Amino acid sequence: MTINYHPLLGRQQGANKLHIHLTDIPDTSAHVSYEHEHKAEEAVYILEGRAEYTFGGSTQLAGPGDLVFFPSGVTHAKVNYLSPSLKYLVVRDVREGDAPCCCESEGG
Repeated sequence: MTINYHPLLGRQQGANKLHIHLTDIPDTSAHVSYEHEHKAEEAVYILEGRAEYTFGGSTQLAGPGDLVFFPSGVTHAKVNYLSPSLKYLVVRDVREGDAPCCCESEGG
């Protein structure tokens, strides 16, 4: 499974309440989605590829130029990949006591 996180804005850049990273999944067939939840609000902006996100009792189809919003405390990230690769921006707020974002250990 290969997934590339590229931190763009976070604690290392002095941002205390905002986190932004680029996610690149070059081979979606080798990537298993995982459901999780956190206190942060999170928005995913699709740059390349297509996916279907199921959360909060509904399903949202997303492709280039689409935004998917996950409210605070909602279990999300059940994904049906509809393209061989997927690239998207993640923008989320940072909340005290919340789990760190997936790429914060990589310098985000």
